[in-house]
Amino acid sequence: MSRRLLRTLAILACVHSGSLAAQELGPLLPAGQSSQRSPLLEQYAVEGAVHKPPATTNLSTTLDRVGQPEPKLRLRGAREIELYRTLAPSVALIATDSGLGSGSLIATKPVAGSTSKAGLILTNAHVVGDDREVAVIFKPRQEGEKIDQAKAVLGRVLKVDPVRDLALVEAASVPANLPVINFGTMNEVQVGADVHAIGHPAGQGWTYTKGIISQIRPGYEWRPGPSEKHVADVIQTQTPINPGNSGGPLISDGGRLIGVNSFKKEGEGLNFAVSVGEVEKFLKAAEGGAFEPQLASATPEKACKVKVMYEGRASSDDAFIRNMDLYCTGKVNATLYVPDDKSKPIVFRADTNKDGKVDAWVFDDNRDGKWDYSLWDTDFDGKPDMKGFHPDGKLEPSRYEKYQPKP
Repeated sequence: MSRRLLRTLAILACVHSGSLAAQELGPLLPAGQSSQRSPLLEQYAVEGAVHKPPATTNLSTTLDRVGQPEPKLRLRGAREIELYRTLAPSVALIATDSGLGSGSLIATKPVAGSTSKAGLILTNAHVVGDDREVAVIFKPRQEGEKIDQAKAVLGRVLKVDPVRDLALVEAASVPANLPVINFGTMNEVQVGADVHAIGHPAGQGWTYTKGIISQIRPGYEWRPGPSEKHVADVIQTQTPINPGNSGGPLISDGGRLIGVNSFKKEGEGLNFAVSVGEVEKFLKAAEGGAFEPQLASATPEKACKVKVMYEGRASSDDAFIRNMDLYCTGKVNATLYVPDDKSKPIVFRADTNKDGKVDAWVFDDNRDGKWDYSLWDTDFDGKPDMKGFHPDGKLEPSRYEKYQPKP
């Protein structure tokens, strides 16, 4: 276990679930209809539905109820109490050197040679930061029970999507019989619908809040800092969240995950969650090995030096090309293309997920040595779905927006 993780675990030594001493540092970030399970999740033994629909009844059974006393009215809070009781154990506390965040257990799988299971946890990219290892803590059996170092398990960061602000963490083990939080669909995301959140705001462990969906914001862009930017379809809610809620589930009235609570804006009730539709795209992209943790988090000896594999004329003899290996794989995964025809743009093409197919195109339209715009295939289906803008001329876009190709 790394020294960094050991330092993180030390933070937890005297922490209580009722009032966690460590907090996520800084303010919470300012500013799809299918429910098919991703093959990435199929490698995990996914538990059954948290809330099963009532069994269907035939006409005779229905008629038998006629004349029976009316059922008691549902007391306000009964559903909310059951939702919290059922799902709170599956909302993890994620601790790093920087602070605390939340995460949802979305799948489990057996651990070879053991009776325990590993768990797949969905959270925000900004919760894990550049760490490759985090500490994961699940809810104690009793409310207010002390959390100590012994209750933390190793969490390995598997995938990070810095654009959508999503990440996957694999917890080395999860408590026995712990249910997963099942995905809902965008059909459940309706303005005015009740929604629920469970997380660790301001270090207050396993806090439940409730609100309503205020609006759905497609292609929404937010900036936590001058050099950071995100864009995704988000759900705006009045559900109270604060630093520490980041990465936790936004839950439908039916008990299903429909979003990942991610950031808030200054003002009353302006809270936002990355939508379940974006989560499904992220999981699909992650299957191909996309969105590896940032290279900056690797040790220096693992850093890769770009290697030029070929430089010269294109086979069509109409352009200069430079083929490169960006990832030390021994294969060409990026090409600089400079057409002889000066009316055509210079193009940089790259295979970011190492599947042998180009998924990023950056253009210098006026051939002035500065990049103008880019196209990105973030779900790796062969079609660009995101457009990047480069007002500073640098290779990295300063902002993104949804891309809709012209018919």
